[in-house]
Amino acid sequence: MYIAPATENEISILAVLHVEGWHSAYEGAVDQAYLDTLSVHEREEGWEKWLANPDINAAIAYVDDHPVGFVSYGKVETMPPGQSNIRPQYTSEILALYVLPDYFKQGIGKALMSYACEKLKEDRHQGMCLWVLDKNKNACGFYEKLGGQRIGKHMIEIGPSKVKEVCYGWRDIKTLIVK
Repeated sequence: MYIAPATENEISILAVLHVEGWHSAYEGAVDQAYLDTLSVHEREEGWEKWLANPDINAAIAYVDDHPVGFVSYGKVETMPPGQSNIRPQYTSEILALYVLPDYFKQGIGKALMSYACEKLKEDRHQGMCLWVLDKNKNACGFYEKLGGQRIGKHMIEIGPSKVKEVCYGWRDIKTLIVK
């Protein structure tokens, strides 16, 4: 397994992984008809915009040269509730992390988290957060095993579904960096 920074050349790969990630992560948690309408083409358009933003980065995990997951990270976009705007504890965020189900429990998610945290640390970030659907028990358990603390929640709309999203935070991202 290896992880490489995503570039504009990998937009199609990111889009496919993103759509497949949503299908596996959100099946049963959000409206299935909405999930069925997800489009790789629309995700490609989204990734073109996201990768053009200097505050957003992404990396792809490969196993035997096949893409199996990705992480997107950068400056915090969705502040955890109660965080000070003057001296925030969480200045960075994992914006998305998906691994194909056939590659769960093989250390790929942990490696992607480590990679992102190493890059965030290089950019002088210390604390990090991420948002995940409360119904995504696999992801919640994964983040809790990595030491994430629940620091907030809110309701969001995904298609016609209103779902609870919870925020996990790490005050020191160095704890997630595996050498």
